[in-house]
Amino acid sequence: MQAYLLPLAAVGNLDAEAVSYQIMGMLVVFCCLSLLSIILSISGGVAIRMENRRRAKQAALAAQVPVPSPSPSPAGELSPAAVAALAAGIYDAASSSITPEIVAVIAAAVKFTVGSEARVLSIRPVDAGYAQSGRSAIMSSHLPKRG
Repeated sequence: MQAYLLPLAAVGNLDAEAVSYQIMGMLVVFCCLSLLSIILSISGGVAIRMENRRRAKQAALAAQVPVPSPSPSPAGELSPAAVAALAAGIYDAASSSITPEIVAVIAAAVKFTVGSEARVLSIRPVDAGYAQSGRSAIMSSHLPKRG
């Protein structure tokens, strides 16, 4: 029985100001956590709405443009109709400097290497500065270090 009284006696010696400070600290932490929970719930709802809109837009586009089913060809090769359908779905003449022939070649290469479950969603040219910095980093790693 005395084992239980020792901690209670120690609590009795605490200063009222220290207890109120700890309680206020816990209240601030719980309020911040509640606020974060509300913010995350709202942002999750917005993300779900945006995803639903994107899916609805994709479904509407898919309903507008009928894509011919590719005819089976030997050894997994793509028929010209299948390549044309892939290129038509990817190529955007208004915003791209990539020609439809390049799009068809990339789509055929992806389809051949990955298989029928692969789908090319977009093709964009890469910034030349990024490639140049990568090449210069590789070339500088081959140079002997001085000093």
